[in-house]
Amino acid sequence: FYSRHTARFLAFWLLLLPFALYEPFSGSWNHIGMIPATAVISVFLFGIEELATQMEEPFTILPMQAFCDKIFNWCTEIVSWEDGDNGITTRPTYQGLSLDVVESVEDPVSSNEKSTSSLVTNGERIGFRKRLGAFLK
Repeated sequence: FYSRHTARFLAFWLLLLPFALYEPFSGSWNHIGMIPATAVISVFLFGIEELATQMEEPFTILPMQAFCDKIFNWCTEIVSWEDGDNGITTRPTYQGLSLDVVESVEDPVSSNEKSTSSLVTNGERIGFRKRLGAFLK
């Protein structure tokens, strides 16, 4: 609202500027120097007013809807990625153990051999206490 009044006041002020500059330019032939002086002052002041308007509402000149649409499309694409789309295949894991590799898990309390209870991974027997120690580190 006030920016419209500022622009109108500035236009009115610049229309009256030649009357204020008449006496200072009395030394030039037919006051011809007033025309370029008024034009330069007008360009500067209208430029400052336009810059102020753009700084007040910067998003009116930016294509914000296009930016938001691109970001939405990128996020949708990233969410739709599946394992192997980028050439890297990962195996699902749980607490550092590959789920497709673990064959069995024995409970050390219910096992008859408390000290030799183990996890069988890749055909390799790893003691339960060693595996537990690795998780606690």
